[in-house]
Amino acid sequence: MVSTFDIHVRPRLDGDMPALLRILQRSHELFGYPVRATVVRADWLAVSDELGAWVAEHDGAVVGHIALHPTATPGHDAGEDEASAQWQRATGVTADRLAVVSRFVTDGSVRGSGTLLLDQAVKAAGEAGRVPVLLVEPNGDALGFYRRRGWREIGTAVQQWGEHRVEAVLMVAPGH
Repeated sequence: MVSTFDIHVRPRLDGDMPALLRILQRSHELFGYPVRATVVRADWLAVSDELGAWVAEHDGAVVGHIALHPTATPGHDAGEDEASAQWQRATGVTADRLAVVSRFVTDGSVRGSGTLLLDQAVKAAGEAGRVPVLLVEPNGDALGFYRRRGWREIGTAVQQWGEHRVEAVLMVAPGH
């Protein structure tokens, strides 16, 4: 059994992209995340305006990824404005003090890697003076993952992900 002590979380490097794209492709095929196959690309995974991004490694192999993004940025879905407004009401902070947990994926091979990645993103958001928030597909396993870690549901917002229209669940990190 692998211990979480055997997992190392570190900032993402350009050289991680080939492994991360394989993980993302597998996640899309098995779990439908990301929803659109067309976004299984390096420029979707690593966007220019991200606040930070990390990978989990085990035995020298990359096994997962997470990023923090600002709330509303050019080219994002208009539904994110609705989400941002709800997050602001729920947390009492302005949009520039929110950090959206995003591009979160693991290969499923190392138990605990997702929790460590999420913990890193929450810690980094806090250190930057931001409140971590996220939106999640209502019918996926990820919703239960966040609930078990104390994330609070604060509403829903319609998202248009390619041809898929989703009533995404909006969540706020524990303690906010």
